[in-house]
Amino acid sequence: MLFSDYDDQSSHTSVIREHYVFLLEELDVKFSELVDHLYSKVVITAVEYDDIRAEKTSFRANEKLLSALSRKSPQQFQLFLDALDNCGQRHVRNVITGRPSGLLLLYPSAKLKS
Repeated sequence: MLFSDYDDQSSHTSVIREHYVFLLEELDVKFSELVDHLYSKVVITAVEYDDIRAEKTSFRANEKLLSALSRKSPQQFQLFLDALDNCGQRHVRNVITGRPSGLLLLYPSAKLKS
């Protein structure tokens, strides 16, 4: 059985809604291999791929990707999370899944200073 962070459609769409502004600002769609990876894993279609790539700004490209992801299955959203890891954007995955950073995993008693 494949482990999934999200087991139903509403769960991953609520994650996108909850973290929408963060994702708009932090995703690197234009200058990473994220969109290529999602296309190769059949998470996004050829039309979605072209639409995202055609955007001139990162903000608009991120909007298009988030719109497409909100219509995908939980399994496809899990592939998106995996793609974040594979494309150097693990910090984004950690924030939206509520996972602690590597520092906190290595040192559970470490506290963030404000």
